[in-house]
Amino acid sequence: MEETVNIKSTLKSTAQRWKESLVAKAAEWLPQGDIAGGVRSPHFWVITVLLAIGTLFYYVDQTPLVAIPPFNHSFFTTIHDLHRTLFFIPIIYAALVFTVWGSLITSFVFLCVVLPRALLFSPYPDPLLRPLLLVAFAAFISLLIATQIDRANRERRARAELDAVYKKLSKADERLRESQLQLIQADKLASLGEMAASIAHEVNNPLGGILVYTKLLSKKIADDSISKETTLNYLSKMESELTRSTKLIRNLLDFARQSPPALREINLNEVINQAFDLAAHSAELQNIQVIKELDPSLPRLMADFDQLQQVCTNLIMNAIQAMPEGGKLTIRTSSDGAHVKVEVQDTGVGISPENMRKLFTPFFTTKGKGKGVGLGLAVAYGIIQRHRGKIEAQSKEGEGTTFTIHLPLRHEEKG
Repeated sequence: MEETVNIKSTLKSTAQRWKESLVAKAAEWLPQGDIAGGVRSPHFWVITVLLAIGTLFYYVDQTPLVAIPPFNHSFFTTIHDLHRTLFFIPIIYAALVFTVWGSLITSFVFLCVVLPRALLFSPYPDPLLRPLLLVAFAAFISLLIATQIDRANRERRARAELDAVYKKLSKADERLRESQLQLIQADKLASLGEMAASIAHEVNNPLGGILVYTKLLSKKIADDSISKETTLNYLSKMESELTRSTKLIRNLLDFARQSPPALREINLNEVINQAFDLAAHSAELQNIQVIKELDPSLPRLMADFDQLQQVCTNLIMNAIQAMPEGGKLTIRTSSDGAHVKVEVQDTGVGISPENMRKLFTPFFTTKGKGKGVGLGLAVAYGIIQRHRGKIEAQSKEGEGTTFTIHLPLRHEEKG
């Protein structure tokens, strides 16, 4: 039963496709726009001649022509139904060329031709029945053909319009891509300018301080008016500024170098513990409660231990600095079988929505002067990207921030 249904469905689908293909080919072959020409169209005159010939054949036996060869043949005097079928030729022709209106008009002309004979000369008891049925049948067939051709013409015009629109969209898309490249280039240049200005500012400040102390030290040594304690104080401040500059240069190198990770099998909980050890004293000084929820069954993964420690240290220190009045720091690890997840959550001041959009931008920082240059998160973002992972942040002002890292257990190089 199911096979019979499938066969019927296949046959029906094939017939429908065949019909649509035939109609489409006919619509492509037929001339377009002739109906607008009216009597100027050659098709109009062909149809008119065919109608005239059909009318002559239909009425010849009622005229003196019936005595003149070849009109005295039985074909012209007895087979009236065959004469009426000759009108199918101009009716279908009109349906093909002029579609619906052509079909309706020629069918009406056919009706006007057959009615007088049926009323005046027909010997049958119901003289109108047969011609009216034939006219109705001819009109139905021609309208069916006309509507199919009309639909095919509309579809062809629609495809042509869609092709034109597609070409316009393609050109517009191409122009939008030459524009996007220009915008990207302009954005890169703007970012480069901002980065250069930030570097100049951050490096100039400590160098300026060192220069001041150098001049003071030289002057006092020349005057022999400086004590050992003052000299050591000046040198200590100069060392501090040099350390700050060195740290800035190291961060810049980390950001620019983007060293590929040295992969080896590691335990992420160990990474976090070592990173926290570097920040534990700061958390204790600021009266911060630390909660570690490290999954003891966390699977080992292939990653760069030192680079991930740098990331975790940065996130932990950021969280501690966001809670100057104390709070709660939660560090959590988990796994879904394909990835491991690290969450660093604080109850600090939070980050505003406008700053969230710039969070991983180089040299963007919300910290006070001298507390950061805005490269830590940018470097962390790059490290996680090179590990084929992702880093996300959620924050609400006044309630705290949560950074989440997702790392794949299998590190596959991009082909």
